[in-house]
Amino acid sequence: MGRRRTGNTEGINLFSFLNIMAATIGVQTLLIVICALKIKPGVQAIQLLPAGGVGKGKEANYIICNGSGQLEVVGQGSRRVFLLKDPLFDKFLDAVSKNRKPQYVVIGVRPTAYRDFEIVRSKTEARRIAIGYEPLENGLKVKYPPGMPAPIANGSG
Repeated sequence: MGRRRTGNTEGINLFSFLNIMAATIGVQTLLIVICALKIKPGVQAIQLLPAGGVGKGKEANYIICNGSGQLEVVGQGSRRVFLLKDPLFDKFLDAVSKNRKPQYVVIGVRPTAYRDFEIVRSKTEARRIAIGYEPLENGLKVKYPPGMPAPIANGSG
């Protein structure tokens, strides 16, 4: 017959360690679920805010490129809709560049308006106006700063 060992034959007990690991994983899972619930899918609108960073202390002007040459322009005390080739749009940019107060322009770009954005950016940079841009999803509503009038459509193109 075989010999039997005498003495302590027990191995290391990991039961308490496994309990701690299970509790830690449970807490992490709970935190992930809470964070996921805070993220709201289906954002319907974006709010344009006063400038920070490079635009801090400058007067804001906004140009939303909607595609097909249509631009919604907010600035210089008005809100207008222009076509890209409208000479009044060039006059607007000239007024921004010649304004005594420091100015900056934020260009909102819809997915179908990238070519329009390139042209607007070129015209803006040629006038040495500080710019920034914001990609906008299709169908995303843009909320303008409070007190902005309804847009005025210009008929030339």
